[in-house]
This record gives sequence, structure tokens and C-alpha cells, in this order.
Amino acid sequence: MINEITLWPQKIKDGLDLAHNFYFENSAKLPKNTKKIAFFGMGGSGIAGRIVKTFLDKKSNIPSFIIDSPEVPKYIDTDTLCFVITYSGNTWETISALNYLTENFIPTIVISHNGKASEIAELKNLPFILMPNSSQPRAALGNFLGLILGLLDLMNIIPTKLMLENFIKQANLYIPKFEDESYFNDFLYAANGKNMFHIFGVSGDSAEFAYRAQTQFNENSKIRAVYSSFPECCHNLLVGFTDSKDNPLVLITHTDFISNNLNLAIQATIEILKENGAILYKMPVLGDNWEDQLFHIILWGDFASYYLGKKRGVEIAPVKLIDTLKAKHKAKGIK
Repeated sequence: MINEITLWPQKIKDGLDLAHNFYFENSAKLPKNTKKIAFFGMGGSGIAGRIVKTFLDKKSNIPSFIIDSPEVPKYIDTDTLCFVITYSGNTWETISALNYLTENFIPTIVISHNGKASEIAELKNLPFILMPNSSQPRAALGNFLGLILGLLDLMNIIPTKLMLENFIKQANLYIPKFEDESYFNDFLYAANGKNMFHIFGVSGDSAEFAYRAQTQFNENSKIRAVYSSFPECCHNLLVGFTDSKDNPLVLITHTDFISNNLNLAIQATIEILKENGAILYKMPVLGDNWEDQLFHIILWGDFASYYLGKKRGVEIAPVKLIDTLKAKHKAKGIK
């Protein structure tokens, strides 16, 4: 996995190349007046849509939606451009949604590494993008982001060229530092002996990037990391920290570009958590602008989860419980 993580710059470039090749071959098939955008996907394949939606919400007037279910909401209609993302091509929830989209003639771009998704795309003559090989779906995020953000730029939905160029510069700047495990000593010390921890991201800011970190800790570190969004968590979850005797670890992350009220509310929450026995760790966030700081969170989470997995002595790449679950799905007849 460490080799895959260090390939972030190349993966973004490869995704951009895919976007350009796809657009110039398929532009005639793409809608010219997109009114809504929806991202369909689960797990590592679904996170790209969540991240892209964060940027769309800030930079575009086009509403976008995340569909992480086999059920397709009624507001997804022929005015919606749908990105169906499944690295394996066989994720049953995503395939169920794809079948609905094709049956209802909803504009759809299929992104996959093969499997049933590619077969459906060929059968229904849908625009299809074949993803490059990655060791695990979670390692394909760079490809997905370069591809989708590059395509949205070419479609004049949001300008992303400069942002992606900065992501590549960021990766080239920070990855050599992150390859030194000692860079993460403070975090690894805080996480030592913990079998689970909480990760808080801020809605409208770092939320989906904190969620990405949570999934990386789940899969790379084999730890029960759980994600919550701030400030919603302060209206319910916070009460669960009352007089914590086990000194729970809470990772919190946000950019420097949140509002003053949000910043003050976070400070107040941190004080309450500490008073009730929690250990707080603020993820370092570097970069000169909002987008770069968010991308830094992704890089930090990828490397930190890898090093924590090493410390825990677990097999980092395999996800045996997910493989077992897929086998049970198949045995029960889920298609």
C-alpha cells in the first residue's frame, strides 16, 4: 500500500489524461445543459463523488447529490448527469442503481475497472471509462479525482485545472516528508493502545475529507475509527462523552477558512471534551488555500493510517471481512 500512496501525483495525471481522452471521444454523447449532478458509489469508489461534491457546493450553482444506496431517489431524473463509480464493477448496490438509471434513460457515465458495470455500459451504449489498475479500490482515489474533476472542467461546470495542478505540487512537496514515519510520531503516540477513536470533520469544509480518513483507518489500520460531522455532533453525540473513563481519542480536522463562529464553537467543544476526559488530536493542515488544505488532509490520512497499521501489526492491504461479507451476499443470492 505504501507504494500506491506515493503514486498520488501520477494517479492524478493519469486521471486527467483519461478525462481528456474520454471527453474528445464522447463529447457528443454528453448533456450540454446539466441541471443536476449525482454521484453513485460505495466505499472507496464512492468517496471521490463526496469530495467532488464539496468543491461543486462551493464553486457551482448546479446542485449535486451523493447516492450510496441501491435505491434511486425520484429527484434523479433525465435532467441529472449521473456518475456511476464502481472500481470492481460488481458492487451490487451500485449495479442496482445503474440498472434503474438505464431503464429510465437518465444520462449516465460509467466509471469502472471492468465487471458487470462495463458489460451494462456496453450493452446500453453508455459512455464508459476504464480505470487503470490499483491494488485496492481505495488506492484509486487519485485516478478518480483527476478524471472527474478534469471532466467537469472540460464540460465548463467548474474550473479545476489550477486546482489539480496544485494538488500535484502538494503531493510532490509533502510525500517525501510523509515517507519518514517519524513525522507521525505525535499522532502514533496519541493513538497507542487505542482500539477505536472518533474523527470529527466540519460540514461544508472538511467533512468528506475526514470521512476519507476514517475509511483509511478502518481499512489500512484495521481499527474502529468512526466519523461524525461538526457541528451536528455537538447536538447529540457530545453527550456520549459525559465523564469518559476510558480517555477516548478524538481527531478533529478543519481548514483555516471556516467562519469565526464555527472556529469558536470548535474551541468550546474541545474544552468540553477535554474536561470530560477525552484526548484531542488536531490533524495538521497545511497549504495556502482552502483546496490545498483539504487535499493535505487526504494525504495525511493515507500515510497516518498506513503507519498506524504497521504499529498495530496488521495486514494493511487485505480487507478480509469485506471479502467474507461479499461471499455471504453471493451465497444469499444478492445480485
